[in-house]
Amino acid sequence: MYKMCKRFGITLLCMVLLAVMTFLLLADNLGVNYAVSASSLTELPKSAIAEKKRINETKKTCLFLRDSTQENNNIFTEHIQEVLKQMRVGYDMVDVSKEKIPAFSAYRTVVIGFQHLDVLGESTVPMCEWVEKSGGRAMLFCTPDASPVFKYLSGYLGIEEGGISYTAITGMELEDGFMLGSKDFNFHWGEPMLTALDVRLKSSARVYARSDDRRRVPLVWSADCGKGRWVVMNHGFAEKATRGLTCAAYSLMEDISVWPVINASAFFLDDFPSPVPMGDGQYIRKFYNRDISSFYSNVWWPDMLKFCDDFGVKYTGLIIEDYTEEIDGIFPRQQDQERFNHFGALLLDHGGEIGLHGYNHLPLCFTGFDFKNKVDYKTWKSEEDAGRALHEVLNYAHDLFPDNDVSVYVPPSNILSQEGREMLRNKFPQIKTLSSLYLEGEIEYSQEFEISEDGMVEFPRVISGAQLDQYMYWAAINTLNLYYVNSHFIHPDDVLDVDRGAADGWGTLHGNLERYMQWLYTSAPSLRNLTGSEASCATQRYDVLSVERTETEKGLHLRLGGFWDEAYLMVRMNGAEPSRVEGGTLERISGDFYLLRASADQVDIELGGK
Repeated sequence: MYKMCKRFGITLLCMVLLAVMTFLLLADNLGVNYAVSASSLTELPKSAIAEKKRINETKKTCLFLRDSTQENNNIFTEHIQEVLKQMRVGYDMVDVSKEKIPAFSAYRTVVIGFQHLDVLGESTVPMCEWVEKSGGRAMLFCTPDASPVFKYLSGYLGIEEGGISYTAITGMELEDGFMLGSKDFNFHWGEPMLTALDVRLKSSARVYARSDDRRRVPLVWSADCGKGRWVVMNHGFAEKATRGLTCAAYSLMEDISVWPVINASAFFLDDFPSPVPMGDGQYIRKFYNRDISSFYSNVWWPDMLKFCDDFGVKYTGLIIEDYTEEIDGIFPRQQDQERFNHFGALLLDHGGEIGLHGYNHLPLCFTGFDFKNKVDYKTWKSEEDAGRALHEVLNYAHDLFPDNDVSVYVPPSNILSQEGREMLRNKFPQIKTLSSLYLEGEIEYSQEFEISEDGMVEFPRVISGAQLDQYMYWAAINTLNLYYVNSHFIHPDDVLDVDRGAADGWGTLHGNLERYMQWLYTSAPSLRNLTGSEASCATQRYDVLSVERTETEKGLHLRLGGFWDEAYLMVRMNGAEPSRVEGGTLERISGDFYLLRASADQVDIELGGK
């Protein structure tokens, strides 16, 4: 009898323990144990955003010379204008083919945005004297031609010999300290893409980038000349992905360079949470001997969450309710709520947020939209149909996670028509941020980091996936240097797609992501981990900010127009060291780079020597 009671007691205890474990598992799967983190940033009021208009009133301290008759004029002009705009450098633009070059003494810097220098004519000598005797700073933006004017300039530019022939190069090696993240970076593109002047420089010139072949052709350098300085860009990069390179080169001209930055690291998980594919994945079965569902729950997601613990990452998940291609009628409610709850709750509990991708994966494009045979998608027949679908997924997300405000929209496949954008703006006011692509595509919706004219914030993604090749790092380096931003998106089904690295296995892809994050947070140690909506608020503060600088006896005075509660600025000290800061804090990031957090609209930086 005692033994029977004992066995019954043990059995009962096991049943109770099993019931408790089942309850806890169910509770976890239902997502009841989560907390939505309070946002570290708030939206700016419309009155503050209106300050953006004053940026154009910035004092003109730079003379930008272009020549509308020369090859690549439009490309070079647009590129330089955008960089100067983002750096808040006020400039006068003069077309030397039509206008007289004004007195250099009225400016602090000069940018020459054309190759054939003979058009400078009689202005060449006074420009050189302005640099040498008055302390002017001048930059050649692109590969100069082997002309009489260039020959005259050579001595001022730090050139010892050469400059009479061009050479094709296949890669660029950045010197440590030239750009954030440039340590040991070699951007090799293989096929000859670029023409540079073959020159040998004086020992006094400082080289920041070279060709990566045995010739080591200087591609970016500076040369002090009397009281002033020249900076030469001996290449032809003028793509959107190289704005950071131009920013870094421009920042070499002055003893102290200052420009506003966003200071945000955002990681987006597109199609997450979403329905989990059933069955097997070829490479998941090969590497892990699991089905897809088990792999996501027990391998991929725990690995992704560990990045939150190790690096402070805050994911923005973009919900998809269903993968059907329904475009009209009724849009049925997703029944698999347990997995949505499980993944979404853990994402929120690790400081993330959930944004909107769509009811299904059909872009907001309507009848007549041309996909240019790039994708095979249906188009929506009407705004009413598309609106009902979006209302369904927004209601679904709210029912699952009532404490999460959905304010970020990522277009499926990064495709968004103008009509779709207008529908979002007019009918879904809770959507305040659009996050698509930074780099241009054929049909994708490309963006700048800015507040659009209609008030929506554009916060694009720059790189993607887990293969992270050399070009991805190159784009990331450039974005870091101009904006102090990392913006990266990943799909859970990358591990199922051969084109996105499935054959390499998740172990390799996970290692790639880990190395990228190690590089990122080592290169940018003060970079803020933000959700998409927080990054949007940071972009607002950046986009309304204007910067006026005045040199003082002790250092530099900054007046910040459009300042609200805080602002971040990058400061490059070319030979100087800060000793004291009023109106903010200054933190050394790497080498000559400092991150300034302004806490007032007036900032004074005192210098303490070389």
